[in-house]
Amino acid sequence: MNIFQELKQTLSMEADPIGVKLIYDHNEKLRVHSKFKEVRGLIGFCEFVKKASQGEFLRIQKGDFSCHTGNVMLGFKDSESIELTMRLDMKGLKYILLFPINKYRIEDFDSIILILNPHNCMNVIQAYVKLYKRPLKITCGAINGVCSEVAAYVIKRNEINFSFLCPTSRSNGIFSDCELLCGIPAMLTYETINAIVKLTKANLKLEYLKIS
Repeated sequence: MNIFQELKQTLSMEADPIGVKLIYDHNEKLRVHSKFKEVRGLIGFCEFVKKASQGEFLRIQKGDFSCHTGNVMLGFKDSESIELTMRLDMKGLKYILLFPINKYRIEDFDSIILILNPHNCMNVIQAYVKLYKRPLKITCGAINGVCSEVAAYVIKRNEINFSFLCPTSRSNGIFSDCELLCGIPAMLTYETINAIVKLTKANLKLEYLKIS
């Protein structure tokens, strides 16, 4: 069992943890491409995330988004009308790979996205505070959505962040009312997951002892 499988099992997650990998012009020929399929039809980034959490391997490029905000925040388009402090601004971005990271690992992934319930969000925050000895400060609402808050912001700032999602994600039924998203940058992923698993198991043991 790898660390991502252990995380899913420990938190009793229904959705797979999602890996995010940015592909640029200079590394476009990576062999990993053969496992990923190009998308058909225009949908929002949040829906791509949901599909990856259900086991799909996706290769997304400019023009695949139905949402203008997604194209802007992930660096495929410029905008003069959107707040850009959370925008990915890396030059030469060619594709974004989304995939169930518990089923297929890319060693130099850029971040992960977790679909969590509020109880698991509590465990993440408690583990973060215990591990890093500081409060977890989140940034939400500058651009309200998955593409900015748990994708672009997390990779750009190398910080953990949460998203309460955008109205479209909720109203279209892509995510349920009890689901929140958490993004973790690659450089913090392994030690943070280890801390989450350790804390969650300790909390579960404590709850069991209280009941018994």
